Amino acid sequence: MITKKHIRQYLDKLSSGIPSEQGRMSAHVWEQFHEYMIDHYKRLDKEARAYADEIFDQLEASVIQRIDSLPEGRERKVLSRKLSMVRGERSPVPVLYLDTPVIENIIRHALGQRLAEPTAANSRALYEEVMALVKDGKLICPEDSFHREALQMGGTQAWEGLKIMRALSEGLSFKHSQSIEDFQIFRAVRGFIDGNGPVNYRKFWQDAFQKETVNAIMKKRLFIVFKGVLTLAEKSGTAASPQGGPEFISTRLRIRCDDASLKDERQLQQRSTRHLRDLVRLGMKYGSIMEEAQKRRLDGFWAGQKLDLPIALWNHYGGKPEGLKGLVSFYESEHFKYVPAIKLKRNIWNTLSVNHMGGLNILSSVLPYTDIMILGRKMTDVVRDMLRLDVEFDTEIYSVDEHDLIMAALKEIAWHD
Repeated sequence: MITKKHIRQYLDKLSSGIPSEQGRMSAHVWEQFHEYMIDHYKRLDKEARAYADEIFDQLEASVIQRIDSLPEGRERKVLSRKLSMVRGERSPVPVLYLDTPVIENIIRHALGQRLAEPTAANSRALYEEVMALVKDGKLICPEDSFHREALQMGGTQAWEGLKIMRALSEGLSFKHSQSIEDFQIFRAVRGFIDGNGPVNYRKFWQDAFQKETVNAIMKKRLFIVFKGVLTLAEKSGTAASPQGGPEFISTRLRIRCDDASLKDERQLQQRSTRHLRDLVRLGMKYGSIMEEAQKRRLDGFWAGQKLDLPIALWNHYGGKPEGLKGLVSFYESEHFKYVPAIKLKRNIWNTLSVNHMGGLNILSSVLPYTDIMILGRKMTDVVRDMLRLDVEFDTEIYSVDEHDLIMAALKEIAWHD
């Protein structure tokens, strides 16, 4: 392990013979020292890691100062997103979700099937641009269970389509929509019992992806590069830290991985297995308090679906009274009302006022965790233009027929990586 003493020895060695600039270490020394802490972070002991974290906090503070100094616009938005990625509050690699009509057109194009213009040209350009960004590690386009299962049940051409989708995703995948919903219920229950405010689901981006996908994403992007914005910000009440010289051409910041989310996943899986209930028996229990629940206007109670897991979580975190009767108060609360998978399904269904629409569960589950969505025209009208979910979840949403806007958004990712 590397101790704080080792860090000081390394810094003394770097600084030997190099004069300081107005009482501060030279830009060259600071840059090497900063890179040393990033490269060896996992080997730092507790005290050394606290020292490094203090410096990283100051660097992040300098990004915030820079953001606050900028007017509303593209540069401010890019810096804000990068800072969220550094803090582990969103995927460090931008996430693209392609809706069913978009996937279908791409597969038809790749299989050589005839498409009317301009659909054919647009599908080809979209496919090529997404593939290029995915291969460069600048974008992920995860598979979802709805499209994967639909293609697996098809014939030979469907299997070829699965290969095309797998090439776009590189095998990376969202969790099943029910699993994502379970995590949202888990966080809402815990937040409600602990008396916390509304949950920011986006910051728990790891909830939406298979474990293998999270690991692959973190291997693709361990750091975020900032160009010309970082110096150490002054922070009151902290120990003196080395000060950098002039702003550098580029500086890396380590992405802070949310280890707590990984522990939550293991715990949730254990609780789900350990506390499975017979849903019929639960239904009978529910029936015994149905009259009282109806008096309380328990709207959307059954929308919670797998009641066994919420009850287990409720009991585990000390919800009172225990069991289904106590859980009623959670289902009446704002915490449940605003669980994204529940809220989005309810709002989208109410707005569409149509019968079954394939993939709605997937869309409702993954929207809070994506950076860009390309949907069919009708769904875009509802999700973006009517419900304004793009603003609520800071997700760029485009209709498949808005080709120029889509290509511009993808090129923005390539330029501002």
